[in-house]
Amino acid sequence: MKTSQSLSALALSLAVVFTAQAEDSATPVAPAFIERLVKEAVTTHPSVEAAQARAQAAASAIGALRLWEDPQLGLGTLFASQMNRQGQGDIVTGIEQMLPRPKLYQAEKRRAIAEQQVQQATKRQTANEIALAVAQSVLELALADEVVNLQSENLGWLQTIVKTAEERAKSPDATATETLRLESELAVQTQTVEAAKRQRTLYATTLNLLMGRATNSAWQRLSLPMKVPELTSTAALKARLEHDNPKLAALRHQVAGAQAETDAAKEKRKPAFSVGVQVNAYSAGSSHDAMTMFTVGMNLPWFNRSAYRADIARAESMRAAAQGDLAAEQRKLYTQFTLLMTEAENNRRLAAAYTSEVLPKTEKTVETLQNAWVSSKATLLEVLEARRALLQARQEQKRALAAQTVAAQALSALTGSLVKPSSR
Repeated sequence: MKTSQSLSALALSLAVVFTAQAEDSATPVAPAFIERLVKEAVTTHPSVEAAQARAQAAASAIGALRLWEDPQLGLGTLFASQMNRQGQGDIVTGIEQMLPRPKLYQAEKRRAIAEQQVQQATKRQTANEIALAVAQSVLELALADEVVNLQSENLGWLQTIVKTAEERAKSPDATATETLRLESELAVQTQTVEAAKRQRTLYATTLNLLMGRATNSAWQRLSLPMKVPELTSTAALKARLEHDNPKLAALRHQVAGAQAETDAAKEKRKPAFSVGVQVNAYSAGSSHDAMTMFTVGMNLPWFNRSAYRADIARAESMRAAAQGDLAAEQRKLYTQFTLLMTEAENNRRLAAAYTSEVLPKTEKTVETLQNAWVSSKATLLEVLEARRALLQARQEQKRALAAQTVAAQALSALTGSLVKPSSR
């Protein structure tokens, strides 16, 4: 009779525990939720503001380019005898204008535009990195909440089992060993829950710092998404990686800028021409005594041929280096892409296996052993081992789901789609 009552009390208590856990609502970390946090972080993060300032500076540099150089105005006087001054004029006034060099100007403008595009792509990359950090942090926080929830549920189960063991210990032929073992297990599990809560506080603080919030700002309890959206085909993701990855875009613009720098260096070795007007007048004479002379000048770049050749060689080497950096980054990103695709698929299958096979069987095992222990057909050690295995399986299922989601977010960042244009 007592055994039957204990079993009924156990079933009722466990039902209360599971119902309480089910009623404890949590905010799911859906894509829209992550997008909202990313927008807030990208809008306020100082790194993005610094990148924006550099992009604005690069845009101003385009307007600072000049096709026409400033004209040069010259004034002079002649110190000589009155006869010489009267004949040649003792006041000299001149103005000289360097003629424009359109090809050099166009090359320098292309270089400045490429630099602006590099800074814009760098800003996108900075925003992408911050967005990925926010996504990973919020998923870590959600996983921590899931772990705390599972650990707390297990603690409630242990508390219920302890009460049942205390009822069993009232029997004349029972021993206190089971109660002592369970109380020891309960003490360990209590500390495990407290440690998980402290870890959760750490993740919340990290996320607050990324978001620019006060470090002690509270976060609602989060939960992992029940299902991660299916990934686009590998070919489509690779195409987006090649076309939209901001790091590759920045490197391509660097190659274009290096090519423009090479063209500008080649143009600088060509002669530059100038025109001018010089007026000589006698200070004591009339305007009819003034002499006007038109001048045409050019520099002689052949005297510095070695310097110009070195400048061209430097520019060509920088272009080759930029092309090498682009090729190396493509290999690096493709390797990272393959790793993330593999990680996402492995964790997807692992989470599915835990959900469809491991957890149902482990839960059934725990239920069977629990009932057998109440009726003295199984040992307490068997029940505890089965329960530990169930807790471990539940946690691993959540970790696999979190790892799959993080890999999906990293792939979005890799393909340049994690930050929406309005958030940049």
